[in-house]
Amino acid sequence: MDPMETPSNDRADERAVRQEWRHSMDRTADLKAAGDPTDPTVPAVAAEPPAPTTAADVPAAPAAAPEAPAAATSSSGHPAHVADPRDLVLAIRGLRVSFSGNEILHGVDIDAPRGGVVALVGPSGCGKTTLLRSVNRLTELAPTASITGEVQLDGSNIYDRGTDLNLLRRRVGMVFQQPNPFPMTIFDNVAFAMREQAKTRPSRSSLMPAVQDVLQRAGLWDEVKDNLDRNALSLSGGQQQRLCIARTLAANPEVILMDEPCSALDPRSTARIEELIVQLAGSLTIVIVTHNLAQAKRIGDYAAYLLNGDVIEQGLAQQVFEDPTEQSTRDFVSGMFG
Repeated sequence: MDPMETPSNDRADERAVRQEWRHSMDRTADLKAAGDPTDPTVPAVAAEPPAPTTAADVPAAPAAAPEAPAAATSSSGHPAHVADPRDLVLAIRGLRVSFSGNEILHGVDIDAPRGGVVALVGPSGCGKTTLLRSVNRLTELAPTASITGEVQLDGSNIYDRGTDLNLLRRRVGMVFQQPNPFPMTIFDNVAFAMREQAKTRPSRSSLMPAVQDVLQRAGLWDEVKDNLDRNALSLSGGQQQRLCIARTLAANPEVILMDEPCSALDPRSTARIEELIVQLAGSLTIVIVTHNLAQAKRIGDYAAYLLNGDVIEQGLAQQVFEDPTEQSTRDFVSGMFG
């Protein structure tokens, strides 16, 4: 049977079946379209800067809490991290991404308040990974990619000509779905970014305090402190992912992008990564793609629901997950499709 057809006795559900089939493609579709580059330091050709956005394009802060205090409580029970939801570290405006003429994102607008956790949710193939990779210009590494629109980082468009991509990717770090530690020691994995940023190669002893600090922030120090010369590839999956987070933290980023960082991990490791995300938020901004709605509810301050390359709804996580305004969002968060 053609996958777009339904039995005659299911005609009433034909629309729902069609929608579910269209979005049941494997999540690797976006990565395959982008060529799945894994080197976040490869330089790329800058895109033409689009027309600047206006203040009218910026959504107003939620009326109920225009200046939410840092001590407010989120729907997940942990303290909300965002002191002022109008203080945007990231503002995505009219972002369109195509591969070989096939448009994946259709004029996306998304806000990421400073110090918060923004969860991107939606069915497989809806463009979440493409969106995430576009925020530090990894998408354009695919030769067939075409990108228009703006990604404003602290008010500056990262797609402007002359953008320093190495600096950008230090300010906006990326943690991938599969842990990808470098084939070197634990110490050298963390020290890598520090050495790259130094004018002269620092000694191991001078780097040790910073390496320890980063591993402690990543919740890994107590497990590896006695064997920092161990090959990082010998660590467990959960430890490798925390090491990758530590390696990202070593560059002192303002934003960390996480593409399903727990999907390959066991429940215990997942819980530790979630705890780590909550601890890191506030000091930096985290944008996470996840297929796990329960996880998004637990750790998200804000949420955006994507479907078919469009942002259907975004706002406070509690509102998006518990009282959505769009029927499509209600269907998705209730498990009718996804």
